[in-house]
Amino acid sequence: MTVPPEAFLSYTRLDDEYFGGAITSMRRLLELGVQVVTGDRTFKIFQDVDGIEFGQKWKKKLNEAISTSRFLIPIVTPLFFKSDPCRNELKRFIEHERSLGRDDLILPIYFVTAPVLERPELLRDDTLASELGSRQRYDWRVQADLPPNDPQLRRAVRELAEKIAEAIARTSGSVSVPGQAGRGQDADEEATKLFKRLGLERETKKGRKLILWVDDRPNNNIIERRSMAAYQIDFVLAQSTGQALGELRTQQFDAIISDMGRPPDPRAGYTLLEAVRSSGDQTPFFIYAGSKNPAHVREARMRGAQGTTNMGDELLQMLLQALNV
Repeated sequence: MTVPPEAFLSYTRLDDEYFGGAITSMRRLLELGVQVVTGDRTFKIFQDVDGIEFGQKWKKKLNEAISTSRFLIPIVTPLFFKSDPCRNELKRFIEHERSLGRDDLILPIYFVTAPVLERPELLRDDTLASELGSRQRYDWRVQADLPPNDPQLRRAVRELAEKIAEAIARTSGSVSVPGQAGRGQDADEEATKLFKRLGLERETKKGRKLILWVDDRPNNNIIERRSMAAYQIDFVLAQSTGQALGELRTQQFDAIISDMGRPPDPRAGYTLLEAVRSSGDQTPFFIYAGSKNPAHVREARMRGAQGTTNMGDELLQMLLQALNV
């Protein structure tokens, strides 16, 4: 089963060539290091070793990589700041990070001294360099010339892997809730109205179900979760595609509900659906978005979703049918 990478390596191939493939070797060692310190054999770092053509193909690949990766690992060199693809990757991931309300998802590795980071007058004129300059960087300049089998390099990789493991732990705080508290009595009243419209009894059946609900604004769905919770349904909430994929790596769900657009990806629901289906996971998948256009319904089903709707009662009916509740 193919597992999407957790991190995206942003670098220039010219740097890698000059150092005899040292960046590629470091990426491989770092993957192994994170697997060793976390026990997670599925941890992967995406590296574009063949080059993605700048243009529409590159933009599509970048959007997918940003949406499905938890972290960006920029290899910081003078060439990095001169590279349009690297600058765009950094810019897009900063936007993605801010949309999640985070500031700890970019993990820079300082590979070659960059004057733009060292000279204040240059730093002021480059907003992206200023952004990296304000963050903790992992200084790799001493290790850059070491051979892959050098004990000093392996020790440094392990220390960096431990830092990444800490970052993974910080981003794994999804909330598991049986409907989630909030909006109190109003939410209960709305849920009761929903049951009356559907003519459903609030029965308790054997076996609780677990749903992964992916939405960057989870408070918008409190009423819907309250109504579903009456059917012995619990939820794990994720606010990004990367966070959702992380949850799918660690546990099984009875169904997945996703909104459609999450910054910076306006079709994040389909990005997640594609990642899930391409891994061989056939968990029932529902799109809960702002459109019931027949063309959108057909597209969702063609892509492998069980359904799409913008109505809470219809979503509940589809979910109960899929779960055989």
